[in-house]
Amino acid sequence: MKKTIFLFLLILSATGYAIAGNTSVINGIWEREKPKSIQLYSIADGVLHQLASSPVGDNGSFSFTFEPPHEGFYIIGLSPSTITNRYIFYFKPGDNLNLRVLENSYELTGENTPENREMTRWHDFLFPLEDKAVYFKGKNSTYEDFFPLFEEKLKELDSYPPVNTPNSDFNSSFGDFMKNNFLHTALVFVQTPRDKHPKESDFIGYYKNIDLPTLTKNLSLLDYPGGLSLLLQSYMVTVKLSSSLSDEQKRERSGNPALYLLGGEDSGMISNDTIKGELAVMLARSNRSHASFAEYAEKYGKYVITVNQKQRWESIEALLNKNVERNEATDFKFPDRNGKEFSLSGFKGKVVYIDVWATWCGPCKREFPFLKKLEAEYHGNEGMVFIGVSADASRDKQKWLSFLEKEGLPGIQIFAGDAAHEAIMKPYNIKGIPRFILIGKDGKVIFEDAPRPSSNEIRAVINSALKD
Repeated sequence: MKKTIFLFLLILSATGYAIAGNTSVINGIWEREKPKSIQLYSIADGVLHQLASSPVGDNGSFSFTFEPPHEGFYIIGLSPSTITNRYIFYFKPGDNLNLRVLENSYELTGENTPENREMTRWHDFLFPLEDKAVYFKGKNSTYEDFFPLFEEKLKELDSYPPVNTPNSDFNSSFGDFMKNNFLHTALVFVQTPRDKHPKESDFIGYYKNIDLPTLTKNLSLLDYPGGLSLLLQSYMVTVKLSSSLSDEQKRERSGNPALYLLGGEDSGMISNDTIKGELAVMLARSNRSHASFAEYAEKYGKYVITVNQKQRWESIEALLNKNVERNEATDFKFPDRNGKEFSLSGFKGKVVYIDVWATWCGPCKREFPFLKKLEAEYHGNEGMVFIGVSADASRDKQKWLSFLEKEGLPGIQIFAGDAAHEAIMKPYNIKGIPRFILIGKDGKVIFEDAPRPSSNEIRAVINSALKD
């Protein structure tokens, strides 16, 4: 009889049918809002991958039956792109979960594993901070109340009860999860809209002492949702709060993290080679052309070491290699500060880099130091033209003139005024500024939304266009 049962289970396994012991079941009630469906995600390389979707019943009920592809952390939520309305749990094959999502938080119901009881205990501990950082709308929380509460929680961490489930793998990984989750909450708070934002001198010691080598000492970041983004955010904060860097050095490091984190002065901050490779793949996706990718690959391709990383790297390159049809640029003609008119078509035979901006636009102004540096590098190159097009209202022309005088912007500066919408915004699909456009020597659009001057690829893109 035992042999018969063994053979039956073996046949089920070989034919692809699930053996009950590996199947996990999630049953829940979602009392918050009225979503149409709830999603279940796994985490791989720090990225969320949808495993299943469950419709929500009239009473808010939802359920999943699945085989966890691996033991580890999983997410139940509404969207992979937002950190609200999502909760992290831990599954081994065969683990079940029962929960109720409340108006502000969640609670476990019925039978649950020791791992998920620990996950919930940690969530309840962190929730006062998460509530201010993640669910901040309508709470009017600023650093003045968040930082003191954060420091209280830091002290409480010293006496947080040790995790001691029968699962040694979970026990060892959960310590890193808590540290990453705590750091994530701290960074989310200072990066979300507030009535008041802290100056550098207002930041508490926790932010100033973020230790990237310790953060990247093992692969736990890749088991955390958005782990690589957490690494980049941590780096940006260390740069922002550094007392040894000038403002110019801070701008350079923030604008080009690959240059410093992968191959430059800060490369030692990443302890683990696999994480360094993952970061190289992630930042490779920001390349917009084959030319910039080739330059990027020459510098950082050596960090891509795993088979999976190489496969994703090759898919990025393949996508950039696809031939993209280039359309004729829509012409426009506007006067400069002296009333002399310049048209785009008048520069055919040259590469033209266009900056559409306005005096009231903060992000536009933040690009100006990088734009000035970029223009200076190509100054004297007869094949290259820089054009700034002001989208200020016609009534603000004097404001534009005064701004030009004060800032000393490079290149040809022309004023579109009220004609900007029909002449340039609409034809080039501009929904927001700054917008940079790159036109080739043939008068065709290379990039309708070109890399910004602060990007790490703009020079490769321009150099490639100049060679054509």
